[in-house]
Amino acid sequence: MSRIETAHHWWTTPLRVIAAVVILAVLGFIVWAETPLGPAPEALEALRSYGGIVVTDTDSGLHFAPEGDRSGAGIVFYPGGRVDYRSYAPLARALAEDGHVVVIVRMPLNLAVFGINRASEAMSSDDDVDRWFLAGHSLGGAMACVFAADNPQAIAGLCLLASYPPDSSDLSDSGIPVISIRGTEDGGDLEKWQSAARLLPADTVFLELQGGNHAQFGAYGEQPGDGVAAMSAVQQLEATVAFVETLVR
Repeated sequence: MSRIETAHHWWTTPLRVIAAVVILAVLGFIVWAETPLGPAPEALEALRSYGGIVVTDTDSGLHFAPEGDRSGAGIVFYPGGRVDYRSYAPLARALAEDGHVVVIVRMPLNLAVFGINRASEAMSSDDDVDRWFLAGHSLGGAMACVFAADNPQAIAGLCLLASYPPDSSDLSDSGIPVISIRGTEDGGDLEKWQSAARLLPADTVFLELQGGNHAQFGAYGEQPGDGVAAMSAVQQLEATVAFVETLVR
C-alpha cells in the first residue's frame, strides 16, 4: 500500500466511525421520540364525537367543538414532551363541554420544540372563534411561552400546566393574562417553577393544586420521575378545568 493510500485510509476510517455513531444517535432519538407516553383508554374514549361534542382530526390536530352554543373562545393546546397528543382529549372535551373550541396540536416527533409556531395554523382552523387562548403542559407550556413572547397580540391569554417560560422568553411586560397551575406532588423542579415567575406578568395567577402530580394533567399513565398523586385523575381534571375557566370566561 502506498503512502497516499495509507493516509487516505487513516483519515476515512475515523470519519466513517463518526458518521455511523451520528446516524445511530439520530435514529435512536427518532425511535425514542416516536414512542410517546399514552394515550390511556379514557383518552381514546374522549376522542369520540358524542354528547354534543364533535371531534375532528384535522391538519392542525384534534379539533373539539360544541354542537350547541359556543362561548366565542378557542383554546390551542400544546402537548407535553414525548406525550401522545391524544392523551389530552379528556381535558379538551371537558373544556368543549363548557362551550369552547379546543385544538390539541399534533407536534413533530411528539416534541413541541419542533412545532413552536403551529398555534398560528390552529388559530386559522375555526372562523367562529373570536378570541384565542394558548395553553400547554410541561414542554408544551414552555414552547407556548416562546410563541406568546413572539406573538403577544395573537392570543387573549396563556395557561401553563406544570410549566414555566424558558429564560429566553420574558413575558413580564407582555400584558398577556396568564395563569399557572402545578400539582404539589409534581416530580419536577419546584425551585425552577418558582424562580421563573419573574418572567411572567406581575398579575399572573398561580395555583398549587394540593395532591396533584405532573402526569394527571393528561391521560397517559405514569411518568418516570413523577410524584405519586394524592388525588384522583378525575379530581385533577375537574380542578384544572375550573382554573382554566377563570382565564377563558
